[in-house]
Amino acid sequence: MIKNVIFDIGNVLVDFRWRSLMEELQLPIETQKRFEKTVFGSPWWGELDHGIYEEAEILAHFREDNKDHLDAFNLVWDNRDKLVAPYAYAVQWIEQLKKSGFKVYLLSNYPRDVFALHTECGCFPFLEHVDGKVVSGFVKMVKPNADIYEHLLREYGLEPEECVFIDDRAENVEAARALGMKGIVFAGYEQACEELKKMLS
Repeated sequence: MIKNVIFDIGNVLVDFRWRSLMEELQLPIETQKRFEKTVFGSPWWGELDHGIYEEAEILAHFREDNKDHLDAFNLVWDNRDKLVAPYAYAVQWIEQLKKSGFKVYLLSNYPRDVFALHTECGCFPFLEHVDGKVVSGFVKMVKPNADIYEHLLREYGLEPEECVFIDDRAENVEAARALGMKGIVFAGYEQACEELKKMLS
């Protein structure tokens, strides 16, 4: 019997809108394509999520990798408060689950300092509605490694067979299933909501 619903944050509860941000900042298309690989698709972004290195160390690598586009990178980074925007359904979805008697948790790969900034900026209006959260940058573990899922289970005394995990990345959902949780690969609100309803009924 499912008692707990666990959400990823990026591209599930908030729009990770780095492409839109670069367009809004009017970066040349060539620069946008470059940053797709050297910033947002870079292994260093994964290290930012992991939280083992300080943000300043990671930024030094980003700037070294983009030294010919330094002004553009700095412009993007100066506007990192606009990197995400909450989806309109996020709070309502969580509130509905809570009213139905389910506990709701967050399990997200997210850079520590960026998470703190986005919290201050009001990007996570759903935070006050959840029962707990584990964020990679703070615990220095990342999905899909089993240790971060196990940390969440221990932290809140959850049984895996009583949990369903919703994430936009299939490998992260498979990791949850391997530990005994149910899983939904998020492709959109209506699809995930329908799958969840069937699972909970």
